[in-house]
Amino acid sequence: MSCEDEHHGHGGHGNQNHNHNHNHNHDHDHSHIAPIPTSSSQSLNSKIDTFKVSALNMANPPDDLAKLFKSPEKKYEIHPTIKSDCDEQLIINVPFLNGSVKLYSLILRTNGNSYCPKTIKLFKNDKMIDFDNIESKKPVQTVTHPQVGIADDVDESENTVESDGDFVEHFLQRHKFTGVQQLTIFISDIYDESEDQCRIHSIELRGEFTELNKDPVITIYESAANPADHKNLTAVEHQNNIQFGS
Repeated sequence: MSCEDEHHGHGGHGNQNHNHNHNHNHDHDHSHIAPIPTSSSQSLNSKIDTFKVSALNMANPPDDLAKLFKSPEKKYEIHPTIKSDCDEQLIINVPFLNGSVKLYSLILRTNGNSYCPKTIKLFKNDKMIDFDNIESKKPVQTVTHPQVGIADDVDESENTVESDGDFVEHFLQRHKFTGVQQLTIFISDIYDESEDQCRIHSIELRGEFTELNKDPVITIYESAANPADHKNLTAVEHQNNIQFGS
């Protein structure tokens, strides 16, 4: 499939090599506050069905995508870097394992300079999203990602960058993100309009996971006596024994 075929309607202008003098420092927003560490009870990355995660307009090999959703032990790893292909837009579909999710927040580690995402639109439980129809669909929530993240010129041989300030937490409207079985993340644009690529290093999701029981017990009230009834009957029998001298 060609780049133009995959990203229909956006013009397949391919990846180009741009010679810009990038700032060697991380371009941090001074109002940005690094996320607090995720508690094990709220971490949802282990509940993602990574074998079924998919993306549209991604330049990487398909196997790279699941590595975005890192375990706590690999939190600071920056490779592989997920890159968009034809232009700066990227759609990532994130299905969960057999369960229902209430999402609290989305934590991203992205590029902080020329390839930094700006507008991110989130959808839930819509498995028919593609570039032909996404602009006509109403997102559940739209967030603006600050220009914070890993610098463009980070050493490619460097596998980890231990800096908490590169992570950005987007708090979600919990009442709208209940019953989530699939989350779709749509990066709509980036800060540097002269570039045609976005870059992401990691995604983390926080919230509540409720496993869906495949074999629910239907007749629990018919098959099990009420312990309170048993207790009441025992008390009556005991009183009768006292009265009749048994």
